[in-house]
Amino acid sequence: MNALGGWVAEIRFFYKRQVFHPLSPHGQALWHYLMWRANEVFWQLPLRLSVPEIAGATHMSAAMVKKARTELEKSGYILTETYGGSRPAGYVLLSCITPGKPLEIKPKIADKTTQ
Repeated sequence: MNALGGWVAEIRFFYKRQVFHPLSPHGQALWHYLMWRANEVFWQLPLRLSVPEIAGATHMSAAMVKKARTELEKSGYILTETYGGSRPAGYVLLSCITPGKPLEIKPKIADKTTQ
């Protein structure tokens, strides 16, 4: 699945899934931030992000980020891996189209023969 089509489809299914598995506004904000960051790094997962970085970007407190992260984990939207100490956690987004499966969105690479 290419990046744009995959990303848009995942967002559509995220909202469809909200009907049966609703998230708090903070959980939704965190999910969207993680999707945006994954797109920014061309879907190289896991994302390595610190709680203070996420808190600053989403305008949430560190405690609220942790609560939203737990909500996303329990609801099957993400997997997290901690590395101990002050090292940033790793985040893997799970598909909303096929719940439980890690996202595998491939960025579309321009064909160099047409440039």
